[in-house]
Amino acid sequence: MRVLLLVVLFLVAFDMHAQTPLLAPYLNILGVSAAMIGFVLGGYAISNLSGNLIAGPFLDRFPKKWFIAGGLILAGVMLIGQGLVTHAGAFFSFRLMLGFVMAFVSPACSAMLGETGKTALEQGEIMGKKGLVLTTAGIVSPAVGSFFAVQFGYGQSFVILGYIMIVAGVFSWLVLPSRVVDSGSDQVAPSKPNISGKQSLLAIMENRMLYPAFLGGFAIIYAQGTIIYEVPLLVQKQGMSPAVTGILFSLKGLGALAILSQFWLHKVAIETRSFAGLGILSLLMYMLAMGLAIPIQVMMFCLGACFGMLFPAFATTLTIHTPREMYGSVFSIYSAVLSVGAVLSPVVAGLLGNWHHSYFIAFFVTAGVCLISGLHRLLLSGVTR
Repeated sequence: MRVLLLVVLFLVAFDMHAQTPLLAPYLNILGVSAAMIGFVLGGYAISNLSGNLIAGPFLDRFPKKWFIAGGLILAGVMLIGQGLVTHAGAFFSFRLMLGFVMAFVSPACSAMLGETGKTALEQGEIMGKKGLVLTTAGIVSPAVGSFFAVQFGYGQSFVILGYIMIVAGVFSWLVLPSRVVDSGSDQVAPSKPNISGKQSLLAIMENRMLYPAFLGGFAIIYAQGTIIYEVPLLVQKQGMSPAVTGILFSLKGLGALAILSQFWLHKVAIETRSFAGLGILSLLMYMLAMGLAIPIQVMMFCLGACFGMLFPAFATTLTIHTPREMYGSVFSIYSAVLSVGAVLSPVVAGLLGNWHHSYFIAFFVTAGVCLISGLHRLLLSGVTR
């Protein structure tokens, strides 16, 4: 079942990342101003955040297969709608609905995948493989999206991606089980007693062992959002080809792949990996803020390596310190935290309007979370895990 889930995750990530080179040009064709393009793109993150906040209790109560398959089919319809619209208002409406629907799909996939692991080491390896699949899709799919745009046009490209999403939804419905099967037997894992949404959310927020993952997730998404905002502007200011931007982000993906392929790292304690990764990430942010004479290509590769180390570590932290019957809620809250970071970072960077200031803020965020995580580990060193 893990392989099937990873195939579904690859299709979802491929489909979503393939839209990246299509969105801004297509909105420009629809007559949207540059300022409004940012608003439309940010609307996805806001609707995704709102969906994350309510998805958790539903994912814990009902079979996650329903949300994965049904959500993907609905998302495919939304994408087809985006490709058929003729004015920006309709596109924005479909984009908001897509963000809300995907807020149920992503946590459901992560929760279902986490349920297949029985030990901390096994769960760490699963999350590492998940990161490997998502990173590979993120590297390959933008080029495919650009190819679709050249061959079929922007609108038809969204229609094609919509059909791919619908196929992924039907595939999920046909192959995924309603419940995770215990790997040690052929019996289906017994269902847990229903827990109300309020109880599950309170239990998660009271679990102090999850705080490093939530804060760390916010920090790395904030740093990543700053990079996504600033690097294309740097390329433009230096008069380089827009293709350079794609190469730089591909280098970031290769850095992540380089770390994710080192499966021996899963034997290192997740606290150690988290602390080391945040420490190196904050150092890289400081070097960017100071404008040190280090090639941006090297920096992007190193940043990708940090992300490749941190994302699986935080996901494993969630699965280790959360009861299985609350995986849906914890991954929904985690996704909501990531959405907040994704919304805030470009807004802050845009308001500051200065490369060095943006990276100093990112440095303070990552270094602060690294310090808090270290203190948290020290204070709770006696807590039974």
